[in-house]
Amino acid sequence: MSTLTELLQSQDTLLDDLYSLLDQEFALLQQRNALALPDLAIQKQSLLQQIQQQDQCIAQDPERERLAADLAPMREQLVDKLQRCQERNEVNGKLIEMSLTSNRRLATVLTQIRDRNSTTYDNKGTPRAAGGLNLNLKA
Repeated sequence: MSTLTELLQSQDTLLDDLYSLLDQEFALLQQRNALALPDLAIQKQSLLQQIQQQDQCIAQDPERERLAADLAPMREQLVDKLQRCQERNEVNGKLIEMSLTSNRRLATVLTQIRDRNSTTYDNKGTPRAAGGLNLNLKA
């Protein structure tokens, strides 16, 4: 078995691992379990670095012209897997954006409720919002 074939098989395994990790990230986003996301992000970054290093090794392999010949089907399979990983990552990114937007809206609503409930009256009986500047949300 040639070195290039081994590199391609290793790349295939790394892409499978990445897709699995992206599926885990998707599940955590659906469950709104943001606390577990930083650990997954570190793992994802590590896998992406390994994939990039592997890609550089493949590009420098003396037999790389085989990628257009007898190893073309294997190369196409890897390209398809990479494309699926990119699509899953885009979906996860959109879920993160939606979650952030939702959290911002919730913070705005909570601020408005707090400001409405913190209305006080001065010594002349005029309504006045107390604490409009004291925003200490920990959400």
